[in-house]
Amino acid sequence: MNIKVHLLGALVDYLPDSDRGQTVLSLEDGVSIAGLLEQLGIMRRVEVAVNDEHDQDHDRVLQAGDAVMVFSNFGGG
Repeated sequence: MNIKVHLLGALVDYLPDSDRGQTVLSLEDGVSIAGLLEQLGIMRRVEVAVNDEHDQDHDRVLQAGDAVMVFSNFGGG
């Protein structure tokens, strides 16, 4: 299955420079958000949106055609 992946901020370094933080990946059926992050080598805490909806459940299984945005956790006060 193919999914669109968009990495923001410093996370763009997890993709080749030629992709500029965006790519389409071919994954096996049944891959979760956590599995995607592992395949990309992202082992730090990040926020994820799937199809423009924030998703804190990294166990969610991705579906063909999903658009996944990954960004750093923001904090402040």
